[in-house]
Amino acid sequence: MSQNIARRTFLRYATAGVGAAFIGSLGREAYGANALPLLDAVKASCARLAPLGWRDLLLAATGGELDIGAADLRQELLKPLTAIQRGLAGFGDFSTAGTRAVTPGQPDLSLLYHAFASATVVARPDARELGGFPTLAEIESLENFIYGVAAPTLDELRQRANGKPLGLVVFALHYRNTPDSVHGRHAELCFARSGVARVGSIEPLYDARKRMFVNVDPIRPFEFRVTPQRFAAYLAVRMPGEPAGFGPQDALPGDEQLQFWVPLHKLFSGAECLMGMNLDLNYSRGLQNEELAQFHKFLDLQGHQNNWRGEHLEQFPFTIKNEKIGSLQERGEHGPVVLAPRHTAMTEVARYQDNLLTFPVYPNQAKDLQMSSLFVIPGVTIPNVPAYEDDAEQEAQRQQPEYTNVRHRVNDNGTVDNLNLLEDMTEIIHKGGYQALHYIDFTGDGWVAAHCPQLQGLIQHQQPAYCMVGLPDFFPNITQRDLMLWSERSLPPQVSKALWVIRPLTLSQTRIAANVTLPVGFSIKDVTITAIVGQFGSAAAGPVQTPNGPLMRGKVGLPDGSPGLFDPGWDTSQGIQYTVMGDPASPASTLEKFLAGYSLGSPFIEDAKLCAALGSYWPGVAPDATRTFQPGKRIGGKPYPWPTVVPLTDQEIGSAPLANGNYMPWDGVRGPTLQTIKGVRTAVYPNIFRTDYIDLIGTMTAALTAQIDGDEYKARVLAMETVYWNLGIRDDAIGLSCHVGEQVSRKPRRRKLSAQQDQVNRILRCKAAWAVLSFEAGHQGARAAAKPGRGGKAGTPRTYHFHVFRWDPLNPELPHPTDLDKVLVTMLEEVYFRIVGTQVWTHKGDGRWVPGTALPT
Repeated sequence: MSQNIARRTFLRYATAGVGAAFIGSLGREAYGANALPLLDAVKASCARLAPLGWRDLLLAATGGELDIGAADLRQELLKPLTAIQRGLAGFGDFSTAGTRAVTPGQPDLSLLYHAFASATVVARPDARELGGFPTLAEIESLENFIYGVAAPTLDELRQRANGKPLGLVVFALHYRNTPDSVHGRHAELCFARSGVARVGSIEPLYDARKRMFVNVDPIRPFEFRVTPQRFAAYLAVRMPGEPAGFGPQDALPGDEQLQFWVPLHKLFSGAECLMGMNLDLNYSRGLQNEELAQFHKFLDLQGHQNNWRGEHLEQFPFTIKNEKIGSLQERGEHGPVVLAPRHTAMTEVARYQDNLLTFPVYPNQAKDLQMSSLFVIPGVTIPNVPAYEDDAEQEAQRQQPEYTNVRHRVNDNGTVDNLNLLEDMTEIIHKGGYQALHYIDFTGDGWVAAHCPQLQGLIQHQQPAYCMVGLPDFFPNITQRDLMLWSERSLPPQVSKALWVIRPLTLSQTRIAANVTLPVGFSIKDVTITAIVGQFGSAAAGPVQTPNGPLMRGKVGLPDGSPGLFDPGWDTSQGIQYTVMGDPASPASTLEKFLAGYSLGSPFIEDAKLCAALGSYWPGVAPDATRTFQPGKRIGGKPYPWPTVVPLTDQEIGSAPLANGNYMPWDGVRGPTLQTIKGVRTAVYPNIFRTDYIDLIGTMTAALTAQIDGDEYKARVLAMETVYWNLGIRDDAIGLSCHVGEQVSRKPRRRKLSAQQDQVNRILRCKAAWAVLSFEAGHQGARAAAKPGRGGKAGTPRTYHFHVFRWDPLNPELPHPTDLDKVLVTMLEEVYFRIVGTQVWTHKGDGRWVPGTALPT
């Protein structure tokens, strides 16, 4: 309990005989009828959960001191606890500073809140699973009780803020265990002014045991659940970064010079939130997807033929708004305010004025094709030699979706030709001059704002939260931050520089403004909107505590689960503007960047295909489909091979069946197979140029990839790197003649590469000279593993099997003689690997296994 609350409450009730023992009797006498609704909700939760094992659990966790079935529950929750048993499963990272079931104003120090909100609390004292778990509504009711049981006055909050102006600020929030908390010392409630919700084809499901929304339905593996995002309003104060205080999480140099909104006190309706006030708090949201509108503006700006402009672009589906994307659910089945996207198909045919909506495909666009998606950022060219991260142009203007689909031609009579089925598809697309069918999705970005008439004129600032509505998550149990910290702190330096093509940086570490084009007033100067912070008064103090229950490391909609570079991005992309209009090259111009959903692919599934095919372009988000398709992929008509970084198993890409004989590739595309054709060992690939994810809606699944956790993901990265290491692709052996693309003459680049980046690019090209034909994971190979994507039996080392081959960059592929959808790749040299823990064996097709070299540590 804060000193201010304790002193104020003591003085208020000293004349009533409460005195120094106020904690024990801070009940009906102190707060009367005002507190009953909040207390009643907590009573109802405790009464429901008590017979499900919760009463016994909390008695055991407190040495018999906390009885949630007590007649005077208020007094029971507020009394000091002297025997908290943090060794009991689930309570290991409850803050050592916490000494009560409820500490007014401080969820982090409230034992009952930890028990309700922490996903590590799942078992009874005898290790049997609890019979039920708190709903999100019950967690919020307890949360409100914590803030309302000793409700401060507005003046007291101003005093706690040291006179700084207060703001009514909306946050996305989640209670997180030690590894994912702001300070990394104990479990704590974490806040960000940005949140990520995800579209899906079926209704949302809150998994009370995991304390999170889940996106995979085991009964319906080819459906994705909508993943809502929770928001809440707080009175907050704006402060410079304070790593030893509120944060932010993973503070960056210069954060002490930036301003962060820090939550001070939660707001909710009623008379119990602020002393002497009866609040009426309500929320609003604004969502939009203007990708098609921006695309048609792009056609005009570039001087291409355009069939729609003006007021048409304000109508659906050029601009998709609000309820067509998602709605706020207030006081619904999930209790708190959640933004829930509308469940619908990931992609739909666009219609306008009762007709199919089309756009004219401009001619001579071969240079603008990336694996047959139209690349529509002006002024960005593909380098002659693959440069990987260097060509992630971060200063290109993205006023329109970066990619769009051009492979469904609409004829004058209204019929639609699927160009993927035509032998001359390439020539048709290059020639242009036809009407292509638009597709739409219901992703977007926007805001969630809070309004309270009773605080009007009393609070100086109102700050909405920025929200992103993105695609379903194929890796719900992997977070970007976990990979970022691992790559920065744990990887051997000999392999870390050229491991990732795009480094796993988090959106929460990107100091960038929200979408300033939204009509809600986001400021271009407000660059901390994606940062994750703790509550005002929190501090990086105390020992590092270890969670001792089942640790859930999945994405919960906060920005550290999303990537933080934008090329164009995954959950959001980037727009730019200049403070001085006119020539951007003018010394007086200042480049300013902001988040913008309209720069993503149209439909967004175009991004999913490209990012997956480019070597896990967004680690922990995009599946690595590099090995699904032919290694000699072409971008802008030029060869641009990408190395495999995080291999998916043969089952996960559909090269091999599951144990039941069924195939379940994550994207609906069956991976490569090995055939001997005219005496030549040949890899038969699906042709990426004819693979259209729009045609595969309903076949995508996260049933297998969702089983991959962070540890398995990192182990696969190291196993793949071990293969490259044993092929001689190392920093100290880079003189090998394996530089795919080097035979193409160099042309001047727009900017000169550093020596280090040039070396990294050369290493990546050497890796790309080898393709992974087969990859199996598990104790005895993935087919025998109990769970695809995991290690085998408990206690056994992870085992991986690789079959890789070298391909010919001068003759990268041959057409399949009978199937347009397939290409043939000649295998010049083959190598097999078996990796068990840190041990490596290899052979070159003769079956004689010889020891290999483990990665350096």
